[in-house]
Order: sequence, then C-alpha cells, then structure tokens
Amino acid sequence: MGKYIFYIIIVVALILIPVLFTYPSFLKQMNQVKQEIKNESNLIETKFGTMEYAIRGKGKPVLLIHGAGGGFDQGLWLGDICLEDNYLFIAPSKFGYLNSDIPEEYSAKLQAEQYKILLDNLGIEKVILIGVSAGGTSSMQFANDYPEKVEKLILLSAVSMPPNPNDKDPFFIKIIQFIQKSDYAYWVFTKAFEKQMLSLLGIPLDDYKQFTIEQKQLAKNMLEVMHPMSLRYDGTIVDGLIIKDFDIPQNIKAPTLIMHSKNDGLVSYSHAEYSNKNIESSKLILYNKGGHGILSELEDARKQIEIFLNN
Repeated sequence: MGKYIFYIIIVVALILIPVLFTYPSFLKQMNQVKQEIKNESNLIETKFGTMEYAIRGKGKPVLLIHGAGGGFDQGLWLGDICLEDNYLFIAPSKFGYLNSDIPEEYSAKLQAEQYKILLDNLGIEKVILIGVSAGGTSSMQFANDYPEKVEKLILLSAVSMPPNPNDKDPFFIKIIQFIQKSDYAYWVFTKAFEKQMLSLLGIPLDDYKQFTIEQKQLAKNMLEVMHPMSLRYDGTIVDGLIIKDFDIPQNIKAPTLIMHSKNDGLVSYSHAEYSNKNIESSKLILYNKGGHGILSELEDARKQIEIFLNN
C-alpha cells in the first residue's frame, strides 16, 4: 500500500512542479494582455446588446472581421500584416467574443446588421472590407446586404459554406475547443507544443519547417493574439452555429479578392472556389502552400492586395 502512495505522490509532484514554475509567467502574460485589450476596447450599445470594437490609424476606412478564436485584437493584427500604414482600421469583436454580447438570435445576417450599426455610429459611409477565416460569412453577408457601404471585399482563408469533408476533421475541432476552455491549457500548448498547435489550426508541419525566422514569428503572433482564449470560447461556438446555416448570398456586387492556400489544413480551398463561383466580380488567388492564413505567402499577398485596392 505504501508503495502505491509513493507512486501517487511522484505523479502528483511531476504534475505540480511544472505548474508551480510556469504559472507566474502565465499570470504575468495574461494580465498584460488583458490590460492591452482594455486600453484599446470601445463599447457601444446596439439592438443586439453591447458591441466591442477598436479603431487605429488614419486614412481610408477598413472594416476588419476576425475569425474563430479572435476578437477586435485579431482584426487589428490582420490589418497590420495585410496592409500599409495609410488606413483607418475598424475592428469589431463579433457576437460572444471578448466583451461583445451574444444576442438571443444570431446569424450572419444579424451580425452584418450590427456592423452597419457600428459604422453608422462612427459616421463612416464606406469601407474596404476584409474577412478572415470564420469572419468570411458575415463579411459576405454585409457586402450583400449593404452594397452602398462596401467599396471592395477581401476574403482571406475565408469560410464560405458549412463544414465539408475536406475541412479539418470534427474530432480535431473538438480538441481545439476543449483547449479553448482553459487559458492556462492554451498557454501551455502554445509554449510547449507550438508546431502541433499550429497544425491543429491549419498550418501543416512541413510548411512550418520551411518558414523563415520572420514567418515563424508571425505564426507565434497568430497564436498569442488569441490570449486569453477563454474569453473567445463562446464566440467560437456561436461562429460554428452560424456557419452551419450559411450560404453565400447571391447579390454581392463589390469587387472581391479571394486568397487561399491549397494546403490549408483548417478551411479547405474548396471554400475559396465556392466563393469565386458565387461572387460575380471576384478574383481568386490560390497559393500552393502557406496553410491557414497563408503566412508564408504574405509578402506576395500584400502586393496583390495593394494592386487590387489601387485599381
């Protein structure tokens, strides 16, 4: 009996000792991130409840719609990596993300309506619209429902239809969502298993091995901009439910640039092909590699975006 107790003590110690050594660093980073969120967060009241957003920069307005696991901070990061400095970034947190409420009813159409309420509140008449990943659905809906508000639409690794067999296996999606429930678990996984986390989020290991130092830093930033993850869990679940009922509306008139990777391990490039097929004034650029977010191809992607916006 004493031997078994000894083994139990050893196992508990092996678990607790790493926690005791790492938890202070975790708390320090979480406190820092929460303060950064607080510093840039703005709130307005809408018919759908509280909506959070951030504004940064000067110039032509760009509405940045984040993906699953995001928030306004991921939207701002999206703007930073895709565009030059001469733009005004407007980045909302979608339903359930960070400090945005979840209304009783939600859909891509209702989320798009909330974007309009935000822009009207800010006195902004027209925007360039960029939607990434799960931000694709409400971006397309907004372009369809409020064509007078959208100058041009850019879809980056964007969802355009319900999950299909080419997307990430639902088993792995459940793993991601399980990790999302704990800020500490997500933090540990991003520190100790960075490559594996990136693989879960759609960046193949073979691609990551070929990343430059700068591209690996981008990938790290992509993971870190999702801290604290528990504040994004509810929104991720809402996004999943919205996607299940979504189909591309048929009256998108804005010139549209669709960019995707053929080896996206999270949102298959069939979504990009479907968008291209269903949006009349669209151009499709497919990269052979880059994974979700086309991180290794961003240098060319930025050039393509600037060409598209300046034409």
